[in-house]
Amino acid sequence: MQFMMLFTILFPALAALGIRYITIGGQLKTLHSYVMTATLINSAALLHLAFGPQVESFRLFSFTEKLQMVLAVDGLSRVFILIIAVLWPITVYYAFDYMAHEGGEGKFFAFFLLSFGVSAGIALAGNLVTLYLFFEMLTLATLPLVMHKMDNRARYAGKRYLLYSMTGAAFGFIAIIFTQFYGSGGAFTLGGTLNSDLSAEVIQNLRIAFVLAFFGFGVKAAMLPMSFWLPAASVAPTPVTALLHAAAVVKAGAFACIRLTYYTYDPALLSGTFAQYVPMFFAIATIVFGSYMALRSNHLKRRLAWSTVSNLSYILFSVLLMTQGGLLGGCMHMLAHALIKITLFFCIGSVLVSTGKEYLDEISGLYGTMPRTFLCFAVASVSLMGVPPAPGFCSKWLIGSSAVALGGTLPLLGVGALMISTVLTAIYLMTIVARAAFPADGVLQRGKPVEKHRMVVSQIILCVLIAVMGLMNNTLQSTLAQWLF
Repeated sequence: MQFMMLFTILFPALAALGIRYITIGGQLKTLHSYVMTATLINSAALLHLAFGPQVESFRLFSFTEKLQMVLAVDGLSRVFILIIAVLWPITVYYAFDYMAHEGGEGKFFAFFLLSFGVSAGIALAGNLVTLYLFFEMLTLATLPLVMHKMDNRARYAGKRYLLYSMTGAAFGFIAIIFTQFYGSGGAFTLGGTLNSDLSAEVIQNLRIAFVLAFFGFGVKAAMLPMSFWLPAASVAPTPVTALLHAAAVVKAGAFACIRLTYYTYDPALLSGTFAQYVPMFFAIATIVFGSYMALRSNHLKRRLAWSTVSNLSYILFSVLLMTQGGLLGGCMHMLAHALIKITLFFCIGSVLVSTGKEYLDEISGLYGTMPRTFLCFAVASVSLMGVPPAPGFCSKWLIGSSAVALGGTLPLLGVGALMISTVLTAIYLMTIVARAAFPADGVLQRGKPVEKHRMVVSQIILCVLIAVMGLMNNTLQSTLAQWLF
């Protein structure tokens, strides 16, 4: 089982190298079969790690006595594994039709597989040093995907993505220095790895380091003031933006913030101090700001990108409550948002490929030729708005109730921000549905449906998963509680 942890990281990288030989004189059908087989094998291995017997931690090697690369599986690992192992194969299947429109399939799927392996490394990272290394590698692995088109917009988005990510990682490195010096340097432990006999001055310095590192890791989670790279990255092909916004990069940022708060630091050391209140204020501001910017955006993918900015800070706000309820609510929203947002992006990508339409004012009456796509979009929209019993409602309820239970000015202000964001979410998503299904002139576009088969099938599968998650909320919540606590 320890070998399997290493396998899930290295196998996709080796499979990515093999694409070079598949594409030389090979057919596109062969490439698709190869990529899907490799993806399914890795997903199966990850799911076995998540649901199989307990696995002992695995030390790869040591830089020093305390600086070690460690792989491990714990409850939080299982949450991230569930996201990437389920969504990656569906996205690959969707991408087969989408990338026929974009071109460059060989290079695209090579980096797509490589990113899968690096994401597995983040999920299985056993301490902060290992997490940091894979965190940096994820930036480098996904950068070619963001810049796939290699036009001026793609180059600009790639430069911004690289600059923001590297800057954030530099701030995150501060936490490694402090926690390694004043901690055990061991594997992630709920309650932290810091020493118990710390002076007041050291504790104050550790809190400052926490704030800087939280903002640093929060760059990938697009928290203010470092949110603007994410909408710019929407120039990437939709399978990339879908995974960027739903599974890999942005969830890695939220995941790292959880690891920092609950598994490296002791929340009791931070709660009730500036180390909690400063990042919480920015998370609350990001919730409202992201929703407002989504409402203002006429470009469909950028509208969804700003929506992601807002919803990621739901998770960060919940994490910063620094309670068990906050941790559970944040993990629930990680899962719910992953399923819902990838569905929304798939639907908009289908519109882009089938019709070339990118803007809200161009899709009037489009439901007539793309009914299944907009029905799936409506299902995901209602779920993100938080209509019961959708998973978006369940996770928001957990976050809001945890904030009310904690009490205090900022947590209650956060509840108000969630309510404002929910109203704005209803407006900016249902406007798209209404424009497509109920055009101002009352005329639906007629003709044979133009939707591509594999793209529609992917959307329908995701909608089924959304419905199942909503109906099985109690089971999922109790399972997560068992994993985490």
